[in-house]
Amino acid sequence: MDETLLKLLEESNFTNKEARVYLALLELSQGTVTKIAKITELKRPIIYVILEGLIKRGYASELPNKKINAYQPISPEIILKRLQGIVKNFSEMLPVFKTLHNKGGKKPKITYYETKEGIWNVYKEMTLSKNPFFISNYHIIEKFFPNAVDTWIREVKTGLYNPNGRHLMPENARNIEIGKKFIKIKQKVKISKELKGSNMDFTLWDNKLAITSFENQLFIVVIESEELIKSMRPIFNIAWKAGKYLKK
Repeated sequence: MDETLLKLLEESNFTNKEARVYLALLELSQGTVTKIAKITELKRPIIYVILEGLIKRGYASELPNKKINAYQPISPEIILKRLQGIVKNFSEMLPVFKTLHNKGGKKPKITYYETKEGIWNVYKEMTLSKNPFFISNYHIIEKFFPNAVDTWIREVKTGLYNPNGRHLMPENARNIEIGKKFIKIKQKVKISKELKGSNMDFTLWDNKLAITSFENQLFIVVIESEELIKSMRPIFNIAWKAGKYLKK
């Protein structure tokens, strides 16, 4: 196998064995575990485990309607796009990372989630705060969490959550529809044309900042730091002042 390609895949978050199986699949276009074993010189039980992992991560798939299990690889171009997406997301958050540079005092606590369950648990925590500040595109949130907005509204009405929230949204038809529902449960809502096309959400609550990405790879980063919140709150307030109040 080409050692240069193996090393490149390993630098792209593949293990050595995953890289070997993936390259074998590329060479075969589609192949069985027996054929993969001949190329990689790996044992069949190990290949089954590796294939299961590659399928879960979206790097390979099992071909349907085959008498003998056969597999095919994802296009290398898609892997490149995913890596480009990670670089883009990191680049967008670089100013926040720089803000965290703390020469003294208490270090900020940073947590990261990429599962829907983990992300939704953070959103639930936000709503327990008395004064959360959301810069959110609910139109996109609904694509990943269907019916979540309506469920949250019902829970607020029943008294489960009672936040005095502020919501700054990109201007589009669905966000306006959702915003009017928020106003009925005594939320403050503004619309901003400047946020059009935004695929990232930002939320301030208590002493925490959450950054959620809904583009390419779904994830949320939560930063807990009093110093950071003191620095970020004026920026959020400037964005809020620039928005336009949504009418009922």
